[in-house]
Amino acid sequence: MKRLLGLTLVGLFLLALPGTVFAASLTKNFAVSATIPLTSSISINASSINSTTKAWTAVTGTALSFDPMTFNTTNGIFLPDHFFAIDAASSGTTGAPTVTMTYVEGTNPNGTGHGLGWKTSASFWKVTGSGTATTETGLTLGRKMLKDLAGTTVAPTDITGGWLRMYVGINTGDSTAVPPFTTDMEVFSNADKAGTYTGTLSVTATTP
Repeated sequence: MKRLLGLTLVGLFLLALPGTVFAASLTKNFAVSATIPLTSSISINASSINSTTKAWTAVTGTALSFDPMTFNTTNGIFLPDHFFAIDAASSGTTGAPTVTMTYVEGTNPNGTGHGLGWKTSASFWKVTGSGTATTETGLTLGRKMLKDLAGTTVAPTDITGGWLRMYVGINTGDSTAVPPFTTDMEVFSNADKAGTYTGTLSVTATTP
């Protein structure tokens, strides 16, 4: 009993000594994360561009009218004084969108002849920069008649770091244009019947 008491007193004495250290170890695992938000918005905007001055005017709404159409006596075709640019872009952090274009023919005064989808075409560009300091790079799609747009898709990799610009205009038949008009792209001439030609161009932009 005396020995047990003595050991106890020694233990208490050691605990009381200053500077006495007993080793300890603790590990905590912290889960680290960061969430990047999805793209905040997608925009599809159209502008009218004066063929002579190249002045841009934002289009209000979704009506893209080429009127008035005037007969060009030099080339023997009907032409407007403007064309359109349609920009499709995304803002945020998920990158460029996938853009798909389709066209459905509407009213055709020619009846069984070719309508607006044969007389109008679109060219495709990647645009980079901002404001007035932008650069346009032609895509491999080149130029297509609107009636051939069904299933046409621009992939995000085609416009990475920028956005898609699609110029839409009445065919001029100019083989020197960039990209050029090809011989199968019809023009409006005196061979076409008078009246209003219509169609619906659909542009869909989807983020990843």
